[in-house]
Amino acid sequence: MQDAHAFLTPRTVVLAVAAVTTVVFQRLRQPVVLGYIIAGLIVGPHVPNPPRGRPERRPDALRAQRKVVIALYSRSVTIDLPPDLQAALAQRYELRRVLGRGGMATVYLAYDGKHRREVALKVLLPGLAAFLGVERFLKEIQIAAGLTHPHILALHDSGEAGGFLYYVMPYIEGGSLRQRLAGGRRLSVDDALAIATPVADALSYAHRMGIFHRDIKPENVLFSQGHPIVADFGIAKAISTAGGANLTRTGFPVGTPGYMSPEQAAGLTDLDERTDVYSLAVVVYEMVVGEVPGRWPTEEAVRTGRFLEASAAHRTRLTEVGGRIEAALVRGLAIRHDQRAPTPAALIDDLTGAGGPRRRYSGGEVQEIVKRAAELEASSPTANGAMTIGGVEALAAEVGIKPDIIRAAADALRPSDGVPAPLIAPSVRSNPWIGGPTRIAIERIVDGEIPESEYAVMVDETRRTLQNVGQVSQLGRSFSWVASPGASQRKLEIVVSVRGGRTRITIQENFGPLIGALFGGIGGGMGGGGVWPVIGIFLGVFHLPPSAVGAIVPLWLATTYATARTAYHRTSRRRVRELEEVADRLAALARELAPARPALRPPSGPGARSM
Repeated sequence: MQDAHAFLTPRTVVLAVAAVTTVVFQRLRQPVVLGYIIAGLIVGPHVPNPPRGRPERRPDALRAQRKVVIALYSRSVTIDLPPDLQAALAQRYELRRVLGRGGMATVYLAYDGKHRREVALKVLLPGLAAFLGVERFLKEIQIAAGLTHPHILALHDSGEAGGFLYYVMPYIEGGSLRQRLAGGRRLSVDDALAIATPVADALSYAHRMGIFHRDIKPENVLFSQGHPIVADFGIAKAISTAGGANLTRTGFPVGTPGYMSPEQAAGLTDLDERTDVYSLAVVVYEMVVGEVPGRWPTEEAVRTGRFLEASAAHRTRLTEVGGRIEAALVRGLAIRHDQRAPTPAALIDDLTGAGGPRRRYSGGEVQEIVKRAAELEASSPTANGAMTIGGVEALAAEVGIKPDIIRAAADALRPSDGVPAPLIAPSVRSNPWIGGPTRIAIERIVDGEIPESEYAVMVDETRRTLQNVGQVSQLGRSFSWVASPGASQRKLEIVVSVRGGRTRITIQENFGPLIGALFGGIGGGMGGGGVWPVIGIFLGVFHLPPSAVGAIVPLWLATTYATARTAYHRTSRRRVRELEEVADRLAALARELAPARPALRPPSGPGARSM
C-alpha cells in the first residue's frame, strides 16, 4: 500500500490524465500540449500537495510513469522523420511514420489535412532529385498521373517543397503481394492467375498510353478489398524519361535485380512492353514456385518449354503446376525478344491456355512454310495487307518518326474523291443576349462498324487532340468520353455508338462554364471594379456635375456588357470550329478502323431476273 501511495503522486495523476487526453486530442488533430493543459486544469485543483519532508516520488516510480505515458501514445511519435521535410510539407501534409524505403525513394504515411484522409507520400532521395531536376520530373509525372484504370494506383498530387521531390498516392491497408509471399510461401495456380490477370490488364492499358512500368515486383502489387492494384507507375515513368540515357550513371537503376528483364539489366533505354512481360513472368514464377527463377532460360529451354537448369526444389514444384504453366513461364522469361511473349495479355493467354496449344515446327517445316507463302504471295498478292493508322505509327516509331508526321503524310495521301463521313449540320442552341450558343451538338456518321478492340484507339485520338485525359465508360457497343474536371471546367462529352452497320460519333458541349467565366469575369472586373475609377475620372478630370453619375453608370455598364458579349461571340465561334475539327478527325479515324463491308454482287445465272 505504501508503494501504491508513493506512486499516486499529483504528478503521476497529471501524467496519466495527460496521456489519455493526448491520445484523444491526437485523434482530433489537435496539438499534444493541449492534453497537458487540460490535465492540469482538471486534476491540479483537486489533488493535494504531498506532505513536506516526504519525497514526491521515487526514481523507480518515475521510470514506471514514463513507461506508462510513452506506451499510451508511442504510436504517434514521429521517429526517423526528417525535420526539414516535415517543415517543408507542414502546410499540406502531416508525416506520421515511415512505411518503407527503397533504392530511389522513401514512402511515408501522411495525413492530408485538406481532404482529411491518410495518404502514402513518396519522397525521392536527395541525390536523385538533384539529378532529375524539378521541372523535368513534374512534367513527366503529369503524364503518368493521367492513367485511369481500376487496377492502377492513382496519383493524388506531386510537387516540390524545400528541395524535396514528392508524389502522393492513396494509402492502401490491404498489404502487398510481398507480404503474401513472405517466408517463401506459394500460391495455387488459380490464385496466382487471379492476381496476374488484373495486373496484366493494367499493364496493357498503360502500354497503350505509351507508359512502361519497368519495376513490376511483389512490392508494387497492392491489395484493396482483395483486388490487386499496381503501384509506382509515376516514379518509373518520370524517372526513366526525365533521367534519360545518363540515369544509370547516377547509381539509381530503374528496376529491381531479379525482376528486371535482360535488356533492362544491361542498361538499354530503348525498351518496350516486353520488359514488363518479363517482370510479370518472374512474379508469376515466384507465386507458384516460392522463389524467383535465379537464372535466365537457355535457348534449348525455350525450344523445349522446360526450365532445364532449374534446381531440384524448383523442378518438383514446376512439375506440380503442369507443363502448360511451365512452358508459358519459359516463353515469358525468354532472353530474345522474338521468343518472348509480346504482350502481357499474350502471357496470360499462354498461362491459361486461352490461345490454344502452340505447335512447334521443325527446321524443314519452317522452310517449306516460308517457300509456300512466297509462292502464294507472288501468284495472288494479298489484298488485305492494310494497316490502321495506329499500326503505321507503331511501325514508324521503330525508326524514330513521330506520330504527327505520319498523320500529316496520311492526310496528304488521302484521295480527294473518297467518300467522306456524312456531314450533319451542328445543332446549336443560340441566345442573342449573350451573342452565341449556350449548347452545341455535332454528329458524324461513318459506314462500317468499328470493332470493340479498336475503341482504345478512338479514345487515345480524343485525348491527344483535346489534350485532356478524360473519363471513359462503356455500355454495350457504345462508349463515352467525358472531359476531366480541371482548369478548363468544360462540360464536354463524346459518344461513339455502333449499330446497324454504321458508327455514329456525337460531340456535345454545354457552354455554361464559358458563359460564367467570361460574363462573370468581365462584368465583375470591368463593370463592378472599373465603374468607380471611371466616375472619378469624369468628375475630377472633366469637372462634370455629380448629377452626371446617373448617365455615366448606365453607359459604362452597357460598355461592359458589349465587351463581354463580343468576347463570348468570338470565343464560342472558335470553340465550335475546334469541335467540328475533332468530329472530322474521329470520323476519318473510324473510317480507317471500320472493316470494309463486302459489296453486294448482282444476281447471275439462270435464276436471275430483271425487275
